[in-house]
Amino acid sequence: MCRLIWVGLAALLLTACVPTSRIQPVEKLADLPAGEVLVVGRIELDPPLRPGEQKLSPRYAEYERLAMVILGEELRDVDRPALGDMKERINATFGEHFFVNHPSRPFYILKTWVVMRAEIRVVSPNARVDDGVAPLQGLFRVDVKPGDQAVYIGTIRYHRDEFFGTTRVVVRDDYATANAEFQRRFGRSLTLRKSLAVPVRP
Repeated sequence: MCRLIWVGLAALLLTACVPTSRIQPVEKLADLPAGEVLVVGRIELDPPLRPGEQKLSPRYAEYERLAMVILGEELRDVDRPALGDMKERINATFGEHFFVNHPSRPFYILKTWVVMRAEIRVVSPNARVDDGVAPLQGLFRVDVKPGDQAVYIGTIRYHRDEFFGTTRVVVRDDYATANAEFQRRFGRSLTLRKSLAVPVRP
């Protein structure tokens, strides 16, 4: 006997219940809400995802090469992604700078998730099913000061092993490159202050 199962972010992805994040890309300065700061950074994975390593049906193609970076105002453990966590996330394409809004106060990067499998398939009732997501470990604090308009948090590079375990995390300062792209997008009316993500012990 076979049964139909959903593989992925369990009842979140495959029931289309992943909530919209309140942290959104900023395309122009007019999009930045009052009382919020523009956060600039980049996420990298080493080695990068191989073609076909993610098993995503066309419906979930938006998660290809995507890191879901969970943020929070308090340091806490995020063992598994929950609905509340998904509301405070950066959707960051690996290897590309992101430009997003965030309330003008310090925050933590709690965990990063990668969707590795999101599809519907038929399996045996006794089959073992993974939850379809891979965590990237690492806690960081980002300082936001009063009066900040835009902050650069660095390039966070996650190194992984063949089992997708996080072996090392490096925060690299690519400010010159990021600031050049920032100025091309938004002009010179805002100052991008460097505030690199600082590793925090759990």
